[in-house]
Amino acid sequence: MVMASNDPFDNASVAARLAELPFVANAQALTVSTSGGEFAGFQATPARSDPRLGDALLLHGWPEYASCWERTAALLLEQGMSVFAYDQRGYSPGARPESVDEYTMPHLVADLDEISRSVGLGRFHLIGHDWGGMVAWHYAANHPERLLTNTVVSTPHPIAHAKQVQADPDQYERMEYMRAVQDHPDGVARTLLRNDGERLIDLYAGDVPDDMAASYVARLSEPGAMDAVLKYYQAADGRARLSSTPVTVPTTFVWGSEDIAFPRATAERSAEYVEGPYRFVPLEGSSHWLPESSPEEIARTVLEWVREHVGE
Repeated sequence: MVMASNDPFDNASVAARLAELPFVANAQALTVSTSGGEFAGFQATPARSDPRLGDALLLHGWPEYASCWERTAALLLEQGMSVFAYDQRGYSPGARPESVDEYTMPHLVADLDEISRSVGLGRFHLIGHDWGGMVAWHYAANHPERLLTNTVVSTPHPIAHAKQVQADPDQYERMEYMRAVQDHPDGVARTLLRNDGERLIDLYAGDVPDDMAASYVARLSEPGAMDAVLKYYQAADGRARLSSTPVTVPTTFVWGSEDIAFPRATAERSAEYVEGPYRFVPLEGSSHWLPESSPEEIARTVLEWVREHVGE
């Protein structure tokens, strides 16, 4: 039996709810020790596993935690797919380095590789949102041998995004928040958390349930947490980079038409950097916060893509 904690959306609570579902055999919160620190997460297996589906690893973005995937995970488990999700570097208290250089993409990709191996995953299906989606693009390009499929949610391909920022005034303006973080990280952190996280909650625009948003705010208000997760943006300034190669892994990109950060032109340009099978799935009327607001659409897309490229 998994015991939930006082936070209804930490990994223990998520695992406890998943464990109660009739189609789940086992669910647990766990801590994964790696060379980069200790990462908190949750893992669950279905009562009737479908070996044709395999394992899914779900990677959250900013400012969210692994718990954003609970409903998506439940839907995948119901169909026979095992799931694992973890709180990324900076979000996990045991993996919160001080240096900005420790938050560059090579470190985030290395975390994913080491953690996935540590929990026993061979080849797996990767699903990433926001910064998790950015890591997914890079991981698919640099470690295609580890992936069966790649599903990116909300985040365009990094090269497509960089070129669109230069060419499209709309995309450039939408990145003003990123430039603000890079220029004034301490001020942004204070502003987002002031008045019980009022500005941070406004950012979710009602698409993240109130109780889940409150959990995010509480955890990001812990000493050093918001400062750490903002370092992702500070590190995205041309520091250490991974080599950029075309993505050959079967990839699907799920994007909401009302995304506050990425317009359609940027989303559609991502296709230029995928040489393997590719599908663009626009969700009309949906926002950036798709794991919380559109789990059914994400799960359906993942399952269709997996069945198409792994086999019924």
